[in-house]
Amino acid sequence: MEQQHSHMPGLRKDSTDYGMGNRQTPDRLSICNIDFFISYCTRKDASSSDAIQDDIIDFLEEDDQDFSLGAAVHPWKILITDDDSNVHETTVLALNGVRIHGRPLEFLHAYSAKEAQELILQNEDLSLILLDVVMETVDAGLKLVKVIRGELGKNDIRIILRTGQPGYAPEEKVSNQFAIDGYTTKSQLTRSLLISVLNDTLTDVKIPSKQLPN
Repeated sequence: MEQQHSHMPGLRKDSTDYGMGNRQTPDRLSICNIDFFISYCTRKDASSSDAIQDDIIDFLEEDDQDFSLGAAVHPWKILITDDDSNVHETTVLALNGVRIHGRPLEFLHAYSAKEAQELILQNEDLSLILLDVVMETVDAGLKLVKVIRGELGKNDIRIILRTGQPGYAPEEKVSNQFAIDGYTTKSQLTRSLLISVLNDTLTDVKIPSKQLPN
């Protein structure tokens, strides 16, 4: 399947994304939200130039505060694995500016199980994988779970399955047979639910030694 590159500014295949401030984001994850978000960020209104300037100043001040509080605050590194570029975009948008247990989020992007495996090997400090089930094949995500836990021996990485076709991977069956940490369906996933799942899944997760300050 030919992959579509993301149309969201700063987001491209195999890219890394960080939190983009504290702009208000919608609760329902949909491509419509992306259109709204992009138009909101790019529209120019001459009559509100002072307000825009104030917003820019506030943003810079907030960055300065975050920096002064902590070079020692390390982000959760999250790998989004899905063959649909819209899923990558809506996930980043939904988690814009969110902190989990006081730590910001950093995103890596894979569009196939093969790409995900390569990024897992390259990033020893990976904390969590948001993993689609149906990609190159109807069970590509499930096979990747076995590789992660078996061949790679990565038992500390949290794995949350997200599927748009639960018929291929029923929750009860998958949860019993595969070493995963969470399961959601894309049709029922809201922003608040996604944040809640991340909070629960990353509770008591230790910071990899590579991330600890010297």
